[in-house]
Amino acid sequence: MCSYRISAVALTGCIALTANSAIAQQFPTKPVRVVVPFAAGGTFDQVARVTAHKLSELWGQQVVVDNRPGGSTIIATELVAKATPDGYTLLLSPNALAANPALHAKLPYSARKDFAPVILLAAQPMALGAHPSLRAGTVKELAALARARPGTLSYGTAGIGSGGYLAGEIFKIAAGIDIVHVSYKGGNIAMIEVIANQIPLVMTGLPNLLPQMKAGKLKILGITDATRSPVAPGVPTIGETVPGYVFRNWFGIISPAATPRTIVRQLNADMNRALNAPDVRERLLSEGFIVLGGSQDDFAKVIDDDTIKFAEVMKKAGSEKP
Repeated sequence: MCSYRISAVALTGCIALTANSAIAQQFPTKPVRVVVPFAAGGTFDQVARVTAHKLSELWGQQVVVDNRPGGSTIIATELVAKATPDGYTLLLSPNALAANPALHAKLPYSARKDFAPVILLAAQPMALGAHPSLRAGTVKELAALARARPGTLSYGTAGIGSGGYLAGEIFKIAAGIDIVHVSYKGGNIAMIEVIANQIPLVMTGLPNLLPQMKAGKLKILGITDATRSPVAPGVPTIGETVPGYVFRNWFGIISPAATPRTIVRQLNADMNRALNAPDVRERLLSEGFIVLGGSQDDFAKVIDDDTIKFAEVMKKAGSEKP
């Protein structure tokens, strides 16, 4: 409680603290929107909807998932950057938040200045899928085929800057091969194109590909994690063929930078609670996701580290800024 005998400066701080506390105690009093920069039905959509459902239960307020695909995630990211900073509009961001500064000379937002990291919800290994007719059943055979026919094979992803794109470009560098990237509005859409035999390869989240592999609609050549997945132990890692290759795509919640710190802290605490709920945790783990959580600082460090790493990767890949 604030003392009556305080200076004008202290009084101002006390009023601000009291106001922020009141805002946090009342939050949320209306529906919360989580913007997803990819099409419905993909892995980002899965994480968003599982988390949103649990938060709706915890808060007694609806949490709405708003899919805004396209523009290398820039459309959705700009929307949230310019939203009212009150905690009611959030972004479920991929690694593209850290990669886009290296990919685009001009962005309509600053990843560092315009956002407040809230929490790193989860991560997933990406998976390299192929049409059953492709004359390569392993990463080794694919590399040999790509070297014999440079620039003729293609792989689809959720777009430039997406986890699939980053995983694919790093794979190309590590394996010393040339395959052509094709952008789609979601990894699941690229996957459908592979199933229809329109393109031979797709790099997308493992949870996207597992059901299709089990149904015999495509094959998975490898996953991008350091170890084999417990939900697909028969699928090798790409690193078993390309030593040192590892990539994880992450799912992190960010808010506009001016969002009151008390609300950001509450969002972090409540989302950690949601992730620790047995039904949420078991659902995500069973579908091949890696459940994370943690502090705002933990997530901020991941963003900073990946911004440096992806700038180096894009330089090696020779990606030009449009």
